[in-house]
Amino acid sequence: MIFVYPYKRKDSDFCIIHSVKLLNKYYPNSAIFTIGDKVDGIDNIPHDDSNIIRGANVTSKLLLASESFREFVYMNDDFFINDRIDFNRVYCGSELLERKEGKASISWNQSVDNTKHYLSHNNLNTITYECHQPVLFNSELLRSTMSQIDWRNNDHFVKSLYFNINPPTNPMPIDNVKLIEPNINRANMFLSMFGCFSIGQGFLTEQGANFIKKLI
Repeated sequence: MIFVYPYKRKDSDFCIIHSVKLLNKYYPNSAIFTIGDKVDGIDNIPHDDSNIIRGANVTSKLLLASESFREFVYMNDDFFINDRIDFNRVYCGSELLERKEGKASISWNQSVDNTKHYLSHNNLNTITYECHQPVLFNSELLRSTMSQIDWRNNDHFVKSLYFNINPPTNPMPIDNVKLIEPNINRANMFLSMFGCFSIGQGFLTEQGANFIKKLI
């Protein structure tokens, strides 16, 4: 299996280092790549950010990966998984919806609006696949999907576009598995139920960081 992280270096590589350690623990024969910035010990495909829009840089990196691999799992550096996750199962939420002021960035809500507008205009479902979970992409389908869309100049959600344009069979409802605070019980519940959870910066207290280290 191939795992791909579109990566832009932050103040610390803690998350991606421990995310990759979990991949090596549960999927030891996999190939793992960052696309963008290099992290020591992880294979890298260089890619400079050339777009003003952050999401466009992510999509550009995924499309670059699609040129090298027939299929791959799209990971973020703050995704943590175990062997309970089923990569042949597509996880989804309900409807793409804006979040209240203070609960999401302007870019997030603009991505909701743009993605919903495109899907509604083309009489497609507007289900959210933005539950902060890894997904398996078919490279040919990804390139075909994004070739229809002006993704370089507009905020967008690549996962929700991909799966609403190419509907999966029986997608499985999932909670949004991103944890903003170090709720260890909830992290364990998500790992048990779905095989994954994601974190916000607020999770990385001493308690939260130690919990992640003990998963390895």
